[in-house]
Amino acid sequence: MNRFWILINHYLLISLTLVFLSGILLHHAFPHPPQTAILFTILLLFPAFLYHRRKNTIKTTIFLLLAVLSLGFLHAANFAASPFKKTHIHTRITQEEDVVLTGTLQSMPLFDGQKSSIIIKSSSLRLRHEEFFSSIQGLVKLHLKDPWPKSWLPGTELIIRARLSRPYRYGNPGGFDYPAFLASKNIRITGRIASIAHIHELDQNHSWTHSLRYFPEKIRLSLRDHINNNFPSQQAGIYRALLIGDRSGIDKKQLEAFKASGVMHILAISGMHLSLVASALFLIFYWLARRSKYLMLHFSCKKLALIATIPPLCSYALLAGAQTPVLRSLIMVLVFILAFCVHRQRSPFTTLSFAALLVLLLNPLSLFTVSFQLSFTAVAALILILPHLTSLLHQENEPDKNILLNLLSKIIRWIMAALLVSIAATIGTAPLLIHSFNRLSAVGPVANLLIEPLLCLWSLPLGLLSIPGLFIDPQYGDWLLQTGGLGIKAAMFIADFFANLQYSTLWFATPPFLLILLYYFTLALCFSKLSWKKTLPLFLIVCSLFFFHPQSFLEKYSTKSELVFLDVGQGSSTLIKFPGGKKVLIDGGGSSSPKFNVGESIIAPYLWHRGITHLDTIIVSHPDADHFNGIPFLLQRFQPDILWTNGESGHSQQYEDMLNLASDLGIKTKTPEGNELIMEGGGAILQNINNPFLDKTQTYNAGLLLQSNDKSLILRFAGRTVTCLLPGDITRRVETALVNKDHLLQTTILLSPHHGSKTSNSPAFIETVNPEQIIVSAGRFYPLLFPSSDLRSYCEGNNIPLLNTAKIGAVIIRENRDGVEISHMSNENTHVKRPLLRHSRGEGR
Repeated sequence: MNRFWILINHYLLISLTLVFLSGILLHHAFPHPPQTAILFTILLLFPAFLYHRRKNTIKTTIFLLLAVLSLGFLHAANFAASPFKKTHIHTRITQEEDVVLTGTLQSMPLFDGQKSSIIIKSSSLRLRHEEFFSSIQGLVKLHLKDPWPKSWLPGTELIIRARLSRPYRYGNPGGFDYPAFLASKNIRITGRIASIAHIHELDQNHSWTHSLRYFPEKIRLSLRDHINNNFPSQQAGIYRALLIGDRSGIDKKQLEAFKASGVMHILAISGMHLSLVASALFLIFYWLARRSKYLMLHFSCKKLALIATIPPLCSYALLAGAQTPVLRSLIMVLVFILAFCVHRQRSPFTTLSFAALLVLLLNPLSLFTVSFQLSFTAVAALILILPHLTSLLHQENEPDKNILLNLLSKIIRWIMAALLVSIAATIGTAPLLIHSFNRLSAVGPVANLLIEPLLCLWSLPLGLLSIPGLFIDPQYGDWLLQTGGLGIKAAMFIADFFANLQYSTLWFATPPFLLILLYYFTLALCFSKLSWKKTLPLFLIVCSLFFFHPQSFLEKYSTKSELVFLDVGQGSSTLIKFPGGKKVLIDGGGSSSPKFNVGESIIAPYLWHRGITHLDTIIVSHPDADHFNGIPFLLQRFQPDILWTNGESGHSQQYEDMLNLASDLGIKTKTPEGNELIMEGGGAILQNINNPFLDKTQTYNAGLLLQSNDKSLILRFAGRTVTCLLPGDITRRVETALVNKDHLLQTTILLSPHHGSKTSNSPAFIETVNPEQIIVSAGRFYPLLFPSSDLRSYCEGNNIPLLNTAKIGAVIIRENRDGVEISHMSNENTHVKRPLLRHSRGEGR
C-alpha cells in the first residue's frame, strides 16, 4: 500500500490529470448543476490543507485527489451551463424559426462544391414576432447554397436573414452525435440562408485590434484562392488540407482512398504536422545560432533554437484556422518544448499529462472528441516504444564494413524505425478507430511509409515556404507550390493503389466499452515485467474478440423477435431480427446528399452498434430513392445472401447501378411470387402479401396510371406475440384493392404507408388492419404533411398511438416475457421504454 502511494506522489501530475479527467467523465454520466460541486470542492480542500500541515502525506494525497475530481466535475458543469445563459443564442432558439441576425464573419468561408459554410459570432437577434433586436452571444454555423461572395472577408460585420434551429441528431442508438460534435467547437445553433440577397454588410469602423484578430483568416482565404487557381481540384483540396486545415475541397472518392489506405490522419493538421514543422525550424535556427560565437559561449543554442520556433509555430496554427485540434496539437508541442527547456524531458508521460490537462482546462468537451483520444493515445504508444527506437537508431556501424554497406544498414534501420512507429501508433489507437469508424486499414503501416514523406517532408515544407514567397516574389512562391504539388500527385497515386487492394480495409462491429478496456489492460501487461510468453497470448485472444463479436454468438440462442424502425429522415428502413439470429433489412433509403449517404452514415452505424456484420436478406419494396439510396453501401459491407425487389426496372440509373452491384458481388436477386414466404426462423415468419397491381395475371383499366408507389412489395411479419404489416408506399387505391380481396392484413403494428401521407392511410384500410400502434417513418422538415392531419385525427379519435421517428427517433419493438415492449429515443436522445398496451379497439390476433 505504501508503495502505491509513493508511486502516486512520484507521478503526481499524471495522477491529478487522470482524476481531473475522471471528474469530467463523472459529470458526463451524471450531469448536475455546478453548485453542488463547489460545496464538495471546498469541503475536500479543507481536510487536504489540514493533513498537509500535519505532514500526513497519504491522507493529504487522498483528499487532494478527491478535490481535483470535484474540480473536474465543476469545470465540466460550468462549461455545460454556459450555453444556457439568458444572453446566449442557444436559449433564444428553441425550435426552427426565421430570424434576423447580426454578427461577425468569424472564419474563412468553406465551399464544398455544393454549398458554403460560415461561422458567425452573433451580436444581436430579432425573432419573427419581435419588433426590436436584443443583444446575444454565441457562435452560429450557417449554410448557403451558393459560393460565398469574395467581398465579404473574415471580420466583416453582417446582418443576415436565416432560418435557425438547434443541431439535429438522427435518433438511432450508436449514431453520430452531431450536436455534441459542434458543442466541442462551441457551436450550439445552426441554420441556412435562402439566398445571397438575405445578407447585407453593416457599415462599421473597426479598430486595429479587430483587423489584427482577423488578419490570419484573410491570409488563409487568399492562400486558398491561390491554390484553387493553380491546381486541379483534387490536388488543390489536399494542399488546402495540409496548409490551412480546410478539407472541404476533397471529393468523397479521394477521401475514401486516404481512409482505406490508413493515411487519413495526414489530412488533419495534428501534432505530427506541428512536430515536423518544429523539427525543421529547430534545425534551421540551431544552425544559425551555431554560426555565432557569442551565442555558443553564453547560451544554450538548442534552447534558443527551440524558443525561436514558437512564433512560427503559433503563426502556422493561426494559418490552419486555430481550430480545436490544431490548438490542442500546438499545446502538446509547446509543452514538450517547455519541458526540454526546464530539463523535464526525461518524464515524457508527465509532459503528456500536462498537455492533456491544459487542453481540458480550455475545453473539457475535447475529452469526448475522437481527435483528442487518438492524438494522446498515439503519442502515449510512441512513448512506450521510445527505448526500442533509441536502441535501434543508435546502433553503431561496424568500422571494418564497407561505407556503402554501413550507409545501407543505416537506411534500413531508419525504415524499420519508421515502420515501428507506424505499427505502434496503429496498435495504440486501433480500438478507438474501430469504435468510432468501424474500420481499420490493413495496409496503413506500409502506406504511411510511402505517403508521409511525400506529404509531410516534401509538399508541406515547400508549401509553407511558398507562403512568404507569394508576397515577396510571386513567381518563386508559385514554383515552390508547383514543386510541392508533385508530392501530392504521387501520394494520391499511392493512396489509390493501396485503397484498391482487396483487403485494404477491415470492417468491424462496434466493440463494447468493456472490450476496449480489456484490450488496453492486456496491452499494458505486455509492457510490464511479466513474461511476454504469458501476456502476448492473452492479448491476441482479446484481439480476436474484435473479429468475432460476442453479441453475434449470443443472438444465435435468442428466442425473441425484434423490429427496429430506424430514423432515416424522409425515408424508410426497418430491421427485423428473428429468433435464432436471422436478420432482415426492409428498405434502406432516406435523407441524402453528394457527401451524405443514409446507408453509410445512419443505417450501417446502427447495425454495427448492435454487433451486426452480416444481413441474411435485404428487401427493397420499390425503386424510389427514399427506400433504396443507402442500399449499395449496405450490400458491400453486410453481404446479404439475397436481395429481394418487386421486379420493376425502376426509373433511375442509381437503381440499375444497385442491381448491377448486387450481381457483381454475387448476391442473388429475387422477386417474391404471390403470398410467398420470404423467411422463417424460431417460429417467426416474414411473408409477401400479394399486391394486386404487381399481379401480372390481373388486368386493370388501360387508362389507369400506375405509380411506382402502387407497385410496392407488401410484407407481413408474424412473431410469437407481435405481428407487423409493412406496406411500402402503396396509395389508397391499392389499399382498397387489398381490403376488397380480404387479404390477411390484421396486425398489431402498422408501418404507415407512404410515411403517413394523405394519399394513403384510408380509414377502411386502417380499420381492416386494426393495429394497436401505427409507426410513421418520416423526416422533420414536413411535419404537417408526414403524417397528414387526417391520419393524426383518425388515430386520436380511435385511441391508436401514433409514433413518428422524426420526433422520437428509432422505434424498437421487442418480444419479452410479458408480451411486447416498445422503446425509442426521445427528443432529448434518452432511451424511453414502455409496454405495448392494447387500446380500446384491440382484439386478440
